[in-house]
Amino acid sequence: MKRLLLLCLVLLAGCSPPADAWNGEESTEAVTVRSWVDRADVVPGKAFWYTVEVDQAADAVFELPDPGADIKGLQILSIESPEPEPAGDRLLIRHKLKLKAPLKGTYAIPGVEGTWRRGDAVGTAGTGPILIEAKRTGGEEEGAGDELRDLKPPAEPDPNRAPLVAGGLGLLVLLAVIGLLLRRRKEEPAPPPPPAWDVALGAVQALERSGALTAADQGPAAYEISAILRRYVEARFGVTAWRMTTTEVLRALPRDIASDIKLEAAVRDVLEASDRVKFARDPVTHAEMEGWLESVRLVVRRTTPREPVA
Repeated sequence: MKRLLLLCLVLLAGCSPPADAWNGEESTEAVTVRSWVDRADVVPGKAFWYTVEVDQAADAVFELPDPGADIKGLQILSIESPEPEPAGDRLLIRHKLKLKAPLKGTYAIPGVEGTWRRGDAVGTAGTGPILIEAKRTGGEEEGAGDELRDLKPPAEPDPNRAPLVAGGLGLLVLLAVIGLLLRRRKEEPAPPPPPAWDVALGAVQALERSGALTAADQGPAAYEISAILRRYVEARFGVTAWRMTTTEVLRALPRDIASDIKLEAAVRDVLEASDRVKFARDPVTHAEMEGWLESVRLVVRRTTPREPVA
């Protein structure tokens, strides 16, 4: 019952009215992000619209990830991203995705979140997930063609029921064997996830091989270097660095890093320098980008435990 109530609340929250219905007092936030679907009664095989709306100050710089990048299960039929609409000293940006649920069931549209900068202020803005319940509606769409034709009188029952009994027992044995095999398969432990230090060093190598460090637009590479370091600190020490600003991350650094002057300086240099490239578009040399990667390697290698962590 609690699960059904939670599903209804999420569905109602995700089926907000279109963007025109958000009229009211002008937002004082640097960036506000909203999302909704156009209908709650989603039918498998029928398209519906998912909208993400960004309401931001004209002088704010905001990077919103692709709203459809993490959507699983649902089919993306089309994407519409019209030009931003100016409204006084604010901008209104909409991304509309035409989706379809291929089968009956419950689907989750994950939330999206990005980082914004306005003057010296830096923060994040995003939306929560939306649950989609896809179920059949019945009626003419599914009832057509179900008319009974050429009905014949039932045949006389076979007085010898031994074959039916034997077949039923065989079916029960087969189902029991299948159930036992499935149970044993579920009991097998899942392999442990790779350690955070291996993931971080692998991401550094992949970024170097991608050629992004020498691209004309250095913003994506700077964002990825900062993201690798943030994800490592979060996975290794439990600090929610992914959702923090640079200042908040530096204040919350674990003792293993904060007590080491060299490591603390490496973290500070990577986060603050990458912020200047992402938000202020400051030019940077390839050697500097390589230096940031070396700083990430230094932090990871110096904080990798000598003994395996369970």
